[in-house]
Amino acid sequence: MRVLQCFFDLGECIYPDQARAMVAELMNGIQPALVATLMNYIPGTSISKTEFPPVQFGRYQGGFCLLGFGEAGSCIVNDAAPLIHAALCRHKPEQIIKSRSRELSLAVEPRPYALRYTVPRMVVQKKEKHAARLLTDEAGKRHIESLFLGSIQRQADAVGVLLPPNLEVAFMGAKGTFAAKQNPGSQVAHLGLKGAVFDVHAWFSGIWTAGYMLSKGNGHFDATYQLSGAFNALPE
Repeated sequence: MRVLQCFFDLGECIYPDQARAMVAELMNGIQPALVATLMNYIPGTSISKTEFPPVQFGRYQGGFCLLGFGEAGSCIVNDAAPLIHAALCRHKPEQIIKSRSRELSLAVEPRPYALRYTVPRMVVQKKEKHAARLLTDEAGKRHIESLFLGSIQRQADAVGVLLPPNLEVAFMGAKGTFAAKQNPGSQVAHLGLKGAVFDVHAWFSGIWTAGYMLSKGNGHFDATYQLSGAFNALPE
């Protein structure tokens, strides 16, 4: 299995929720069935499906990126990327806009020891009852560990990857917190963790997701990069 990452260089960072809205507007009337699938809409509506999104918008310092998970997600990104690039070029005719992509394998193998992974931005609260779980250290730790494991399982099921049985996960702490909003003007914010660190008895490759609000660009972590030695996953 694989994940396809497609980058769009715009000369400035466009946050994933802003990129998603921009692409939806620029692609209005262009291949509507493809765009609806790209946005993970229920057919015939603008309401998002609740299942794991095969395509997600991600963070990229020079613009934004698309992540296509599994064969279905990769196919969608491959079909949509040239149309999005053309729409961006029409939108910014004075600017040279480049796009590029890379492909990573999605895999997981058990290990008799723990490997450390960091989720840069992980939303850990979605419902009011979750806040109560996070009031105490032990309850909060169990909730976050369960959320990480459940998220990994959800992605694995969606792309057809088997997780090792009885996978051990330990939440080791985070660098800080942030307020995650569904939209900039929202009065309601959910709790997010910056640099959430996990020790997992497994080797991961590819880009994986953990937590809530994935369509807003949260929860992505590049396990291949982190295990390459170029990334220091220790919290400050």
